[in-house]
Amino acid sequence: MMGMTGLANANINADPEHDSSLGFATSLGGVANLNFGDYHGLTFEVLGADYSHSMTYRGPDGNRTVNMEWESIDAYLLYRFFRSNGAFAELGGKATYLRGAQQSLGTDWSDVSDKYTDRYWSGCFGVGGFVTANKVLTVKTGLRAEYAFTDLMSAAGQGENYPTNYKSYDQYEETRPFRVGFYMEVTFGVGGLAQAQCGARGVIFGTGYN
Repeated sequence: MMGMTGLANANINADPEHDSSLGFATSLGGVANLNFGDYHGLTFEVLGADYSHSMTYRGPDGNRTVNMEWESIDAYLLYRFFRSNGAFAELGGKATYLRGAQQSLGTDWSDVSDKYTDRYWSGCFGVGGFVTANKVLTVKTGLRAEYAFTDLMSAAGQGENYPTNYKSYDQYEETRPFRVGFYMEVTFGVGGLAQAQCGARGVIFGTGYN
């Protein structure tokens, strides 16, 4: 999966001294699907991910770029509803476990892993469809939107007003990552379950599901 990522923070969004830019995020990993009949299914994904975000801060020392990067393991649990033409909608949640983070002000980079949380939770919604499928191999593509319900910063980071530790505000506001991404999923049928659920499929997206 790859796409654009950003941050929702009330202080930054309302501050005329800050301009935010969307960053880039990529994910790669594994997926397992369990279908219940032709129209319902559960999907479990574990992906290694890299996130980035950047801002411009127009402070007393001139314009400076703030870059944020963090690596994580993302675990998804999604419900999917399939239509007879091969399209589907998905809804569920994601737990993001951070493996490390770094941040810069200008050209000065720092390891800020202790300022960022160990884990945050997000809600997910997406749409997609089957590109092609047969008795063995299924390829799906789609778009997925994600929004965090909890703060990206740890207690230590909150105490130092991260990610804008270089400026003071009247009160701390949470930083919640969001993401919109395009994904491709390749799955293989396993045993009798696959034969029962997928044995009749041989489709190109839009031409038929069963």
